[in-house]
Amino acid sequence: MTARDTALKILYEIDKNGAYTGAEIKKRFSNCDISQSDKSLATELVYGVVKNRTRLDYIVSKYSTQKIKKISVWIINILRMGIYQILFLDKIPVSAAVDESVKLAKRYGHQASAGFVNGVLRNVGRNGDVEYPDGKEYYEVFYSHPKWLVDMLFDQYGDDAEKIIKGNCEILKTTVRVNVLKTSTENVAESLNAKGIKTEFTEEKNILKISGYGSISSLDEYKNGLITPQGLSSYKAAKTLDVKENDVVIDMCSAPGGKATAMAEMCGDKSMIYAFDIYSHKIDIINKNCKRLGIKNIYTQLADSSEYMEEFKNKADKVIADVPCSGIGIIRKKPDIKWNKDTNSFDEIIKVQRKILETAHKYLKQGGILVYSTCTLNKDENEKNTLEFADTYGYKVQISKTIFPSGDYDGFYICKMIKEQYLDGKKAD
Repeated sequence: MTARDTALKILYEIDKNGAYTGAEIKKRFSNCDISQSDKSLATELVYGVVKNRTRLDYIVSKYSTQKIKKISVWIINILRMGIYQILFLDKIPVSAAVDESVKLAKRYGHQASAGFVNGVLRNVGRNGDVEYPDGKEYYEVFYSHPKWLVDMLFDQYGDDAEKIIKGNCEILKTTVRVNVLKTSTENVAESLNAKGIKTEFTEEKNILKISGYGSISSLDEYKNGLITPQGLSSYKAAKTLDVKENDVVIDMCSAPGGKATAMAEMCGDKSMIYAFDIYSHKIDIINKNCKRLGIKNIYTQLADSSEYMEEFKNKADKVIADVPCSGIGIIRKKPDIKWNKDTNSFDEIIKVQRKILETAHKYLKQGGILVYSTCTLNKDENEKNTLEFADTYGYKVQISKTIFPSGDYDGFYICKMIKEQYLDGKKAD
């Protein structure tokens, strides 16, 4: 099984059966025996095609005599992979991209399919990229963003929409959080560098960028609880809650526990953190992460955070609600979001978010701190949601910040609110 065969089968499952990119890659790699270099190429091809699907199909339409809808799922994905290699990957010769694509077309199509693929890709190799449409359609095609998303971003952000759309197409490097309960950032960097793993410091002292590492979970530093994967934006949300020793904290939607464990490390594991999640297998993940990191004061509980539990009434000094959302800020990591979401699903998500906020309100003491965060850029899920909640339940908004997807950061929203002396939406006497 070659890298291109593997990539093609993954893309087929994504297109034909609605598989999620990351999950299908993991599943396919666990069931086939290919080298690490082939896994890397297959991953590059799959993500390259999923991220750039509209643009690749537009190029096909300009070089093909057949309409896209009439081309089989196998052949269109062979063409997408071939064009991606020719126009996006400098290290692969055009001849190799064409020849390997023709071989795939013979295996997954027929002789006429092979001739068709050969003709299209040789034309792309000779003539290069195409001219793209103007206006908003340019962003839809060149950056492969669906129309509903382009329209929403321009409606909500105006000229900043271009920055967001371009940011969604950048490559995001892997970041890990150093467990300061066990070691220092400098010691971890030195240890990883000695293994040939490249590290870079970030503006957050405890977060390192790494590259050339293979699998994080196979590293001794991970197994020994010295590092754990976490994005900078997620870390900032946890940091914003400013957990201190002896604080009672509730993490409303905790799995996989990145924010909860980060907060525990920030306060020397001397606070009491309750970590809720709706799925038992995710609770298991949090518990395993706590054990690996040596954290003892996180208490997990299987719970639907939109449903109130009387035993937690007025219990928390601080609450963090990193709620389910549309995920528009993490398209760089999960490009499926572009194709699997639409505005019709937003109303239900917002209802869930509001229920979680209302439940968090009941758990928080007067004068307590509530941090609400999402990895979306939809203002209806973010600013509109939090400002309406704050006005209804008597919270003072201290921070309301949107982070655009750019450089080391995912797109994120963070809102920090203080619960003032209001009861049931009315100011206390």
